[in-house]
Amino acid sequence: MAEWTGYLYEFYTNKPIDFVFSEWKKKVSAINYKYEYTAYQNDKYYKNDKFLFCYKNKEMYEYHLEYGYNIDMQGEGCFMIQAHKTPFKAKATLFEIENGSRFSFEPYDIDLRFNSLFAYVLVLPEEPENSSFSQKIRNLFISVLDELNDSIE
Repeated sequence: MAEWTGYLYEFYTNKPIDFVFSEWKKKVSAINYKYEYTAYQNDKYYKNDKFLFCYKNKEMYEYHLEYGYNIDMQGEGCFMIQAHKTPFKAKATLFEIENGSRFSFEPYDIDLRFNSLFAYVLVLPEEPENSSFSQKIRNLFISVLDELNDSIE
């Protein structure tokens, strides 16, 4: 296989992996993609990570194995989600709030302290800003994260 390829896009949420993967499989199937699920347990490198690798057909899958993440002649490519449960303790600078805010503010530091969150890494064939396909897949994943689930507070 080629050197590491793909564009990583990280998300942290309270949405459990089982819920997200279940909804993601529906969305992926609706755009005629197939998926492979892999789960690690106590792996040295991947710990307890779970993966959903998505591809359109055998040819796309085999091309990916040879050349890595890429956009094909039809403007599509393979993509993947890596997920795990993790504590999250970080300091960040807040520049804006998505969907606007009734307050305007200068950027300021915030402290994030979560004992348990779910981390998702969406691996796209290209940066969303440079690829309508990657943008479409990113938006599709965000739609899953934004879905309501009564078991989540």
